[in-house]
Amino acid sequence: MRNIEWWWTAVSAVGAYLYLHLICRFLGRKVLSQFNFFDFASAITIGALTTLVAIPTNEWKKAAVALGIFTVLTLTLDYFIQKSPGFRGFVNSKPKMVIYKGQIDSQQLRKARLTLDELLTILRQKNVFHPGDVYCAILETDGQLSVLPKSDKMPLTLGDLNRKPPEKGMMNDVIKDGNIITENLRHAGYDDKWLQKKLREQGIQSIEEVFYAGVDGQGALYVSIRDRAGIESGNIYIQ
Repeated sequence: MRNIEWWWTAVSAVGAYLYLHLICRFLGRKVLSQFNFFDFASAITIGALTTLVAIPTNEWKKAAVALGIFTVLTLTLDYFIQKSPGFRGFVNSKPKMVIYKGQIDSQQLRKARLTLDELLTILRQKNVFHPGDVYCAILETDGQLSVLPKSDKMPLTLGDLNRKPPEKGMMNDVIKDGNIITENLRHAGYDDKWLQKKLREQGIQSIEEVFYAGVDGQGALYVSIRDRAGIESGNIYIQ
């Protein structure tokens, strides 16, 4: 009898895990930092109900029904949020402009339940130490603060000097942990022979000596080598 209970517990746990994985796929992928309060509360509730289903008790059937209903409601609500801008604004609220042209909007702060000290702390974390340097700051629905500095407070770029440097492009990972990623290497327009030639030019005789290597859009090869103990020991740029 005890063995049957253990097997039933194992089967329930696997079933709950697969169900939770399926629900996460249906709900879509969202970075945790993009969760609003409702998303966070829904995730906790689904996790708690799934735990009750995974552990066989006298109430597990009720928990399974509650989990199913809550899942349907969550998916339905998510559908209407995606389809209706008005409903989306009602559920997720709207972004609030808490600073405009260097002036802090105390009314918007109260609506967002954000204190002045909290606002100033977030600004400092974004390397803004004077609210007057901000053209506008918007509190997003996920709680993040988007800050646009005034034009004369923005860092100078080459574009401001009418200079356009060549694009480096995205780094293509071609070696990880001593293994060549052939697909990425071909995508970058190179092959194994080219890669090994570049490495030999720098005295690297074996791919296994390389902890990481990547090629940018200009064909520059970045190599991070490791010592015999497998610990990263140095970086090399190969043009």
